[in-house]
Amino acid sequence: MQGFSEKVFLKIAPPTEDDAAGDQQRIKAALAERGYAPVEIPLAVLRRLYPLCRDCGYEITVSLVCREIGWMMVGVEAGDCSGSHYGLAVDYGSTKVVMQLVDMASGEVVAEERETNGQVVYGTDILTRITYTMEAPEHFDDIQRVTADTFNRLLARLSEKTGINAAACPAMIISGNTTMIHFLLRLDAWTVFASPYAPVTSAPGWFFGHELGMDFIGMVYIIPAASNYVGGDIVSGLLKLDIHKNEEPSMFFDIGTNGELVVGNKHWMMAGAGAAGPALEGYISKYGMRADDGAIEKVKIEGGKLSFSTIGGKAPVGICGSGIIDLIAQMRLNGWINIAGALEEGASDRVRFIEEAGELAAVYAEAYESALGKPLYFSQTDIHQYVDTKAAAYIMVECLLETAGCSEKDLAHCYLSGAFAAHSDLESAITIGIFPDLPREKFSIINNTSLEGARILLLDRSRRSELEQLAESIYCVQFASIPDFIVRMQAAKFIPHTDMERYPSVKEKLEKGELKL
Repeated sequence: MQGFSEKVFLKIAPPTEDDAAGDQQRIKAALAERGYAPVEIPLAVLRRLYPLCRDCGYEITVSLVCREIGWMMVGVEAGDCSGSHYGLAVDYGSTKVVMQLVDMASGEVVAEERETNGQVVYGTDILTRITYTMEAPEHFDDIQRVTADTFNRLLARLSEKTGINAAACPAMIISGNTTMIHFLLRLDAWTVFASPYAPVTSAPGWFFGHELGMDFIGMVYIIPAASNYVGGDIVSGLLKLDIHKNEEPSMFFDIGTNGELVVGNKHWMMAGAGAAGPALEGYISKYGMRADDGAIEKVKIEGGKLSFSTIGGKAPVGICGSGIIDLIAQMRLNGWINIAGALEEGASDRVRFIEEAGELAAVYAEAYESALGKPLYFSQTDIHQYVDTKAAAYIMVECLLETAGCSEKDLAHCYLSGAFAAHSDLESAITIGIFPDLPREKFSIINNTSLEGARILLLDRSRRSELEQLAESIYCVQFASIPDFIVRMQAAKFIPHTDMERYPSVKEKLEKGELKL
């Protein structure tokens, strides 16, 4: 297994009056003897050759990056530094950017850092950021600059944490959705969302770090996308899961700011995407929040009594996505809401009319429990909005499976990825009807397949052609073009579904509690 970059120690005969070949030619010749050809040496590295080569007697270590054809020499050091070789893998998300410093010899992750994407100052959602770029030409520069600054902060933190100069790594692999990549490259991302939905590029390839405004001397490879909505982060995840190598079909569902879904096997791959994430992450509610300190992350109702736990063990200031899923699931199982998601007044003293909301709501933290000194609640409107969103997630699965000509029962495995899946209770998610009611052993939850795929590629360049072929071979389904999509959505706007036979485990729980189905 060979990585995208290599560090090669060379002992080169110094020039003489009889052999006055230049430093560049001597290095290329020495590398060719070792099997590295052709090699390109950019101007920035060329400028470093003198006096470095002469000062160290032409004993140097060169850093090489393997591209489609030949090698790019991105660094040169005096002496034998080949034993200190690191690379970078990045999951470039719309909310968070995660960067790993990887030992290229052992494959071990030396350190990992995460940072809020600097683009959030121009909008918490992608469309708001795109709208900002459309207001003035210089706004493209603003978005690109804060993106590069985010990468630079991560490079600096990794360097400080490890004592290793992360900015001097030869190669960086970036995995991100199509819009995020357009922002990084300063391309017009409106092309991703506007008909005919043809992005400026879905396979950007290689760039020097300095071209992207990074304090990074090496080269950046951007993982290709399958379509405008099924980005490189999903293709990267498939490299981790290898479902395209198996005989039986599997499902890969990544829920973040958006929801992307892939179903397939070694013979076919289908994918689709929808805006499932924001509501599932909790932003629809007045007191909805990210998974930060003080966010309610777990809810339990036993004997009519509601209890909760918060991140950091602090008094609650709101509720995050995992807490909302628990809350709705527990309310359904305990009869606080019915199959349509309507609150049952009188089911609990926590289900009551809230003047501030102007409607019924479920109070999950009383004023004396709350850090804000007032009740925290999830309103009837919040519930209906949440049910709409979970219905979209369910119908994505149903429609993609039907298009592929298989059923839920045909799935050998269901891989769930993203912060939502990693921090949510699977039973609660199935209870409210986000995921199909399958044997639990079929589910695997992986926190960040995008990042893991980027690291796999960084360490094994032989998989690049496989990755690029995979991106080109995935058939992408436009859910909006499915004739009865809206009708299906209505059927799924129940907890868990109008057809309870699809959810036998939930039906059994409700029957045990002697609740109405």
